[in-house]
Amino acid sequence: MSRPGRELPLDRLAPEAVAGVRILPVVHDSVECTAVVRAVLEKLDPAGVAVELPRSLAAAAERAVVRLPRITLVVSEEPGEDALVWTCAPAEPFAEALRWAHERGRTRALIDPDLPYGERHRDPVPDPYALWALGGARYLALLVDACPEEGGPEDEAREAGMAYHVREAAARIAPGTLLVVVGAAHARRLASRLAAGPLAAPLGRVRRATTELAHLHPESLTALLPEPPLAHAVWERRRSGDESIRSVFEKAIAPRVVLERRGLRLLAGASAEERRDRLREVADFAACHAARALAGGVVAPDRWALGRAAWRVAVASYREQTEGTVAPWQRRLFFDFARRYAHVEGRLVPGLYEWTVAARGVGDDNLAWELFDVLRAYPWQGEHAEIATARVEGDELDLGSRRIRFRRRFLRTKSRPLALSGRRRERPEDPDEWLRAFSTGDLCSYPPEDLVVEEYGRYLRHKAVALLSAERERSEPFSGSFLDGVDLRETLRHLGDDRRVRVREMGRVPGEAGSVVVIFDRDHDASGERFPFRMTWHGEHHQESDMAFYSTDPAAQVVGPGILRATYGGFLLVHPPGRLWDVWSDPDYASARDKAETLLAAAIDYSLGRLVVQVARRPPSGAMQRRAAEQGKRILHVPLGALAPATLRKVRVVHLLAGRDKRAIARDYLW
Repeated sequence: MSRPGRELPLDRLAPEAVAGVRILPVVHDSVECTAVVRAVLEKLDPAGVAVELPRSLAAAAERAVVRLPRITLVVSEEPGEDALVWTCAPAEPFAEALRWAHERGRTRALIDPDLPYGERHRDPVPDPYALWALGGARYLALLVDACPEEGGPEDEAREAGMAYHVREAAARIAPGTLLVVVGAAHARRLASRLAAGPLAAPLGRVRRATTELAHLHPESLTALLPEPPLAHAVWERRRSGDESIRSVFEKAIAPRVVLERRGLRLLAGASAEERRDRLREVADFAACHAARALAGGVVAPDRWALGRAAWRVAVASYREQTEGTVAPWQRRLFFDFARRYAHVEGRLVPGLYEWTVAARGVGDDNLAWELFDVLRAYPWQGEHAEIATARVEGDELDLGSRRIRFRRRFLRTKSRPLALSGRRRERPEDPDEWLRAFSTGDLCSYPPEDLVVEEYGRYLRHKAVALLSAERERSEPFSGSFLDGVDLRETLRHLGDDRRVRVREMGRVPGEAGSVVVIFDRDHDASGERFPFRMTWHGEHHQESDMAFYSTDPAAQVVGPGILRATYGGFLLVHPPGRLWDVWSDPDYASARDKAETLLAAAIDYSLGRLVVQVARRPPSGAMQRRAAEQGKRILHVPLGALAPATLRKVRVVHLLAGRDKRAIARDYLW
């Protein structure tokens, strides 16, 4: 676990309070403090470990530690009180101390007397990430010095009871050393009580009415863990000291669910085993790129590096899933925004919430989802276990048979519920169920997406006409008619010349815009044919255009039962509907150089207006312009870069449904 050659200031980190008892202050739920605990344990090699947990939870806490790396909730109820919950996770300092002692057969003691405790105050705790700069000894010393010398009445009673049980545990292992791991606020006062005279036995609860273990559902990990579950996964992979961890970046990228046809249809990429394999690869990749030596050479997760590793995987997954791109300026803005947001929140390093919000700000919901999905990766947590599975919904704990309100054992300073603002993605619980939905060979569109595309086509017709009109606009001094209005800009520009008002006349556009062609990408690039799927379909009513398009293979991305997702390479809109033949098999377009030119040639032929709107990166070829001129038409080119990128991303996605009955459920699966 630790690397040799690193000196650990043991006496400063865990000073000896009395003979045979050392006290190590920690910050609750801190990943960095967990590394310090492990380093002190390895260096000191104590005969016993004592932690600040209620004695009434001793048996349950022992079972929870044995279940690691599976994360367990210890839920304790007492009539008239909120349920008490302790989350036993790998990178939690107390869990690590108990786990280390359990693996070596050392004495373990829970020293909190479990007295009624109503205080819910927040101590000012600086971000433990400062450990990387200050070192463990200095950070913890400053933290202990900043804590008040006197606590409230309930804290005083608890510390008196803890001191009693520390003495009791130390007596059992004498002459060995007992390491006491407690919150930093208690460390100095506990040491003072140990050094004082005899102590009375506290009147704490011996047992609680109900104490049980619950397996935490993987989707609820982000609700209870203060740090991203991926940080715990990195700690778990590194705590064994294994230096041979290797990762394959390509395997960490989120795979598509693909509909394959090999005699029998099957879904690839949808099974639970494939999902777990991917989570293991994500954890290994983060363990290789987001961990370094901290206290005493113990390798710990570096939360800032964790954000960089998660960003790399998320961006690659985003490209794989959406065909989208992420520019370098988005990366710079992502880290800058997240860092500043964390500072506003009083932290040095962003947490899961700040990372996710930053990704949504510089990209879209899909990029935020990919980052969230990476940061919550924890491969050991299945949906089912040998004990009951619990979910967290708001401030309630769903134990399956009942729901209870609860309070955490240790209050978090920056506690907040994490709700992803974007749409969640459904995963196939039963891949066969998704597969059965493809029993019909019919494909149809999703009407709400049709409305978006239709409305965008109308917008492009108006924009193209406006651009042409602007090209022909002229301005002249007022001479008796205001024409199309006062040209304020030209009037101000010539104010010092002749002080005459300028009026403008908009250019008249011959004819109306008819067909619309949008070319996002050519059908070939250096990697080969990107958009192999071609289709022509008619509008379902008189307000909907006929459409021809080419896109990515929809069978390469299954997003729901009988629901396919594809990305347009280009599409053609022709109105009124019911006139468009299959342009992809029409011999009139056999001479077209590529799919984009086929769509443009068909747009010229089927357009009822004199103007054909073409949106593309490049203007049409001379051959297409001559073809339009021969029919008395004109192609209006609108550069793709002149349109809003966010709208283009929205319009470019199409979902194909295997039967009209899927329209009723499609809303729950589209993203």
